[in-house]
Amino acid sequence: MEDCHRYDAIQEITVLCRYTRDHNKKATAENLLKKLRELSEDDCKKLICDIQRNYHLPWKARTVGEMIAVARQESGAQKLEGHDIMVLERFDPEVTHMIVFDVLSRKSSVGDKGHRMRLFLTEAGYKKALGSQDRFFIRILNHAKVSQGHLRYDRPDGER
Repeated sequence: MEDCHRYDAIQEITVLCRYTRDHNKKATAENLLKKLRELSEDDCKKLICDIQRNYHLPWKARTVGEMIAVARQESGAQKLEGHDIMVLERFDPEVTHMIVFDVLSRKSSVGDKGHRMRLFLTEAGYKKALGSQDRFFIRILNHAKVSQGHLRYDRPDGER
């Protein structure tokens, strides 16, 4: 079961409500928010995971997020813990790094041992991650510089 969190879903839908210009979408999203807020964390998690697992768009994916979700579903690829690839933090001007890493130790301040995670980080956050790697709490698998939401990977796909 993919890791689904009530708080994350509510935040994403709240952003949609705030920025959509489509009144029907906004009304639907506000109604869904009301229902999600009334559910327990477990009930909300079950609902979200069921939708992720069983919902198929009746049209071709149109947004980058939809295309990524469809590609992940079709490939069977593991969903990473931490930040989603299109998380709002990615576009924060203070964020300058994106890392994908494995959590190696229970002493890690982020994630649980055995998890593979993605985080978008400020310069200070990236330095902390490097320190965690030096102490063998995590192993960074992939790094990209972030500029205005654009990712510039250190090496092309497939290179290690």
